[in-house]
Amino acid sequence: MDEQINENNIKNSNNNIDKGTIKNLTSNSLKNENSIDLNSIMQLATTLLKNDTLMNTVTGISKNKQSSTSPVTKVPEKQENTELVSLYQKLEKIDNVISAMQQENTGLSQKLEKIDNVVSDIKQENIILASLSIKLVNIEFEITELRKEIQDLKEHKIFKKNSKDSKKDNG
Repeated sequence: MDEQINENNIKNSNNNIDKGTIKNLTSNSLKNENSIDLNSIMQLATTLLKNDTLMNTVTGISKNKQSSTSPVTKVPEKQENTELVSLYQKLEKIDNVISAMQQENTGLSQKLEKIDNVVSDIKQENIILASLSIKLVNIEFEITELRKEIQDLKEHKIFKKNSKDSKKDNG
C-alpha cells in the first residue's frame, strides 16, 4: 500500500513539472501534421532532461518497478548517470546541428527572396519590351502604308503628266 501511495506521489509531482513549458513545446512540435519540428522536440527533450524532479521521478519509478518485480541485475547509479550525460551530450549535438540547419535555411530563404525580386524585375522588363515590340510593329505598318500612299501619289502625278503630254501632242 505504501508503495502505491509513493507511486501516486511521484506521478503527482511529475504532473506539476513545468506543465506550461511542456505543453508549449509539444504543441509547437505538432503544429503541422505533415512535418516534424525537430527543434521543439529537442527543446522538450532538453527541458525534460534538465528537470531534476522528473529525473528523480523516473529513477524512483524505475527503482519501485525493479523492487516490485523479480530481482534484476541493477544498473549502477554511476553508469546510469553516465548514460544520461552521454544522452544529453548527443541531444546537444543534435540541437547544434538543427540550429546550423536553421541558419542555412535562413540564408537560403534570403537568397530565394533576392532571386524572386530579380525574376519580378525581369517580368516587368519583358512587359515593357512586349509593349515596345507592338509599337514597332505598328510603326512598321504605318511606314508601309505611307510608302503605298507615296507610290500612289507618284503614279497619279505621272499619269497626270502623261495625260497633259498626250493632250499637248494631240492639240
